Amino acid sequence: MKQTALFADRFLESFAGKGIISDPKIALIELIANAWDASATKVEIQWPLDHGDLFSISDNGHGMTEVQFDKRFRTLSYDRTREQGGYAEVPEDLKAAVGKRPVFGRNGKGRLSGFAFGDFYQVKTWASGEEIHYKVFTDNSNLLAFNKLKQEPADGHGTQVFVQNAKKPTISFEDIKMEVGMRFMVDPHFEVIINNERVTFMDIPDENITEIFAEVEGVGKIPIKIIDVQTTDRTTQLHGIAWHVKNRLVGECTWKGSGNEHLVDGRRIIAKRYIFIVQANCLEAAVVPDWTMFYPNDDKYKKVFEKVQEKIKDFILELNKENRKATFQEIENATRPVLKRMSIISRERWEKFVVAIQEECPSITHADLEKLGILLANLEQANSKFNLISILSSASVDDLDDIHSVLQKWDVNFAKIVLDEVEYRMRLVEKLQSRVISHLTDEVHDLQSLFHRGLWIFGPEYETIEYTSNVGMTKVIQQLFGETVAGTANRPDFAILKDSSVGLYGFPKYDQDGSEVGIDRLTVVELKKPGVQVGSKEVDQAFKYVTELLTKGLLKPYSRVTCFVLGSNLVEYEAERTTKMDGRVIIQPLDYDTVMRRAKSRLLNLFDKVKNAPYLEDTRIQEYLREKEQATLFDVA
Repeated sequence: MKQTALFADRFLESFAGKGIISDPKIALIELIANAWDASATKVEIQWPLDHGDLFSISDNGHGMTEVQFDKRFRTLSYDRTREQGGYAEVPEDLKAAVGKRPVFGRNGKGRLSGFAFGDFYQVKTWASGEEIHYKVFTDNSNLLAFNKLKQEPADGHGTQVFVQNAKKPTISFEDIKMEVGMRFMVDPHFEVIINNERVTFMDIPDENITEIFAEVEGVGKIPIKIIDVQTTDRTTQLHGIAWHVKNRLVGECTWKGSGNEHLVDGRRIIAKRYIFIVQANCLEAAVVPDWTMFYPNDDKYKKVFEKVQEKIKDFILELNKENRKATFQEIENATRPVLKRMSIISRERWEKFVVAIQEECPSITHADLEKLGILLANLEQANSKFNLISILSSASVDDLDDIHSVLQKWDVNFAKIVLDEVEYRMRLVEKLQSRVISHLTDEVHDLQSLFHRGLWIFGPEYETIEYTSNVGMTKVIQQLFGETVAGTANRPDFAILKDSSVGLYGFPKYDQDGSEVGIDRLTVVELKKPGVQVGSKEVDQAFKYVTELLTKGLLKPYSRVTCFVLGSNLVEYEAERTTKMDGRVIIQPLDYDTVMRRAKSRLLNLFDKVKNAPYLEDTRIQEYLREKEQATLFDVA
């Protein structure tokens, strides 16, 4: 047997919030906000003065058809933003008065405000030539219910919510006018009338209004009216800065979108409490035709905007002066262990930094400011000082997001290890690339020393095992070609021959006791001078090194040897991979071009992706200067 959920008496209160269905002030503000969202320019309210009086609120907004009523009004948790967007739908006949109007509504809870005036309420709404009339109440299961009372032809558009026998509100007629006046005077084209009296600035108490002036050279004084709602509203809608020109709102009243984003964080109490109305009749010529904004490049507008922003900022800073002092003291206490290690000058600089950030970024949270204070103190002690901030300040928004993403995924120390290794290898490849193609690379020991650090180019086995130069074996190779080879004494770790160099790198074999018993793997790297070909003669020569080492007893039967013979190009059909001694010896000729491709491939092709890295540019400059120096010596010779 199918059973449905039961709803307690407090269900609607829990769903909508106690204030919306029980507090007449909150309820009326919500209903007026609904009229605003419907693009209304006029709202008429009948406020009950006693028990049994009529409560009614009517507007000339877009109204609803029956289909729209079913979708928008009868659906709990209706997602207005998804279904209708964040701006009001404006009827054609109101477009001259209503510009781009941001809406209050998000989830449709404000429609339940009628319950603040009675156990049930009625809704009339008309659009597209018809009017529908509903009764809204709760049924026996405490769910929201609707009875359709009438449907008939009607002209125009609008909505009325009313309770015929309303409860006497707990707030007076004068006070409700004041509350409405403080919140809905932002747009002169939004008129609210309560009991036949239009709400004006005169309904707002003097203690809730402050007037300041921005002095603009060549223009004069710009009046700024400040309304303090005193109680914090639910949202920042219709709070912020409103620009009036010739008794009309330009753009939106908001903390965002007009260059004032940094003045107030929408999460702060001040953002839901204050309204700044700028009387800027002098900027009439700077207003775009649809009144959605000012021309941003208009010289007079830029001049006025700068002074107005400065004045409003000073006002907000003064409001938060005591709070900033208390916050600074908390930040200072949290950072004290680091501050104690700083000099007096460094500490004074830190204090100026934190105070400046408080003033320039008043929307920064306490937690973020504390983190920043500790960061600044650490930077003051770091060797790099504030160079990091300089780097970050020049980064784009996307760059900063990428830095944040990297630091979330990588520990800084681990990232440095990886990036240092990548940089080291990239520099090595850049140097090799410039030298293997240069006919000026006469001293091949330069190449040998680079390849000694770049054995990883030849295969993954060189990543995990520490290969070291075997000086003893090198001496055998040196002796094989005689003692008269120039430079041998200067570089005992490899043999310098007439047109090449030979390096021998290996790692030992150990017995069960951990003692060395010989060479397990040996890698021979012979590098020919750039311009020298590799053929069968060079391949045979490599094997001659191996046989000499075997003769001297330096290689054991278990030792495996790989010989790489590298030159500018290979003689076809002569320089091919060769195996000897049942595969224990491998001789692999390679041209330098292939080696460089292998190097880049082993770097996962990062070289091409980051070839413009600053450190590679520095390496290229050094290699260019080195080549110029060699060319000069070559010409002299």
